[in-house]
Amino acid sequence: MATSSPVYVVDDDPGLCESLAALLATASIASTTFPNAEDFLRSADHDRPACVLIDVRLPGMSGIELMEQLKERRAASIVIMITGHGDVPMAVSAMRAGVFHFVEKPFDPETMLSIIEEALQRIGRIAGEQAQAQDVATRYRLLTARELQVLDLLVDGRPSKLIAYELGISTRTAEHHRSAVMKKMAARSLSHLVRMTLDLQRTLPVLPAGSGR
Repeated sequence: MATSSPVYVVDDDPGLCESLAALLATASIASTTFPNAEDFLRSADHDRPACVLIDVRLPGMSGIELMEQLKERRAASIVIMITGHGDVPMAVSAMRAGVFHFVEKPFDPETMLSIIEEALQRIGRIAGEQAQAQDVATRYRLLTARELQVLDLLVDGRPSKLIAYELGISTRTAEHHRSAVMKKMAARSLSHLVRMTLDLQRTLPVLPAGSGR
């Protein structure tokens, strides 16, 4: 399985890091290892979506603390927590912090590889959704101020006659703006336009400004 998403291993056990790197290499997955959280935070690329394997018990900053740091930095990471000292409270704490999976040592190599591949597939889906949202946002920026008003009313379910009434324009003008919105947003139908807009609002809560023309 070839992947363009980074895979990082943060563990102070050199033997485990070496075995994980070898395991990932069998699936054509490149990885980078770090002996502690501080080195990882200082050296890794946190702008790219990544799969991060973190040992709960690290020298210095703990694995849970590292997870919290990643959340504060809004790092685009999916975390798999590994430990040889797992217990229920620790697992619950990790899950509440947003961990994708919690794996106890010693782990089955095939199971671990399957979990990592699942995480990378999820990263791929997230990246695809983000790229699609950016494409929609680019088209959204092409809308004029009036077209943005029309779009908001269309999303609220207003027909052209009500849009015309609320904006103080003729029905023909409202339909002209509606047609322009559909074309600029590359919407196949009204339902497609509404779905794109709602998805954009969820992905980018602060929507980009229109052209203002």
